[in-house]
Amino acid sequence: MNLDLTAYITLICTSGVLNLYLCFYVFIKRHHYANIAHLFILHTGFTTIYCIGAAFSLLSVNLGEMKFWTAIQYVGMPFSPPAGLLFVMQYVGIKVRKKHIFTLFIIPFISLIMVATNDWHHLHYRVFEIDPVLGAPYVHQEIGPWYTIHGMFIFSSMFVAFLLAVYRWKETAKAYRLQLISLMVGQLVPIVTA
Repeated sequence: MNLDLTAYITLICTSGVLNLYLCFYVFIKRHHYANIAHLFILHTGFTTIYCIGAAFSLLSVNLGEMKFWTAIQYVGMPFSPPAGLLFVMQYVGIKVRKKHIFTLFIIPFISLIMVATNDWHHLHYRVFEIDPVLGAPYVHQEIGPWYTIHGMFIFSSMFVAFLLAVYRWKETAKAYRLQLISLMVGQLVPIVTA
């Protein structure tokens, strides 16, 4: 295994462990954060699943393993940004009805189904194969139409969450602005690094 790949796996695993720690920490302290704890737990839990799937995907040695771990990634990844958006909405005081919550998770659920069944329709990935030059675990992929829809939804969820946090800046007391900065950074970093 090359050094760059090892460093990347280490970074992903570290991110997964930190998200798992935050998930458990807030779960233990959930009575202190009754209004928003469940949404933060969901957000960090989904992110943890994504990180685990991504790390194991990079440890894969054949196409079957790569497809399996990609499907595991999609148990977490498409659900994390809308959960983060709901968390930010709750944090800034926007009330969301249950039917709107379920509506936000329709596209992530369809994305999970699309990835799990991609070999039958190729709507998410037109091509998903081992890279012919680099070999496993590197993937040669060409995106399909659903990948574009999924991507726009994911980035929109993170960007709207970021804008909501920015919008509340003036109304936020100075004592809580560090929390707001953390929320903004938490939404902006995945957008920029993707």
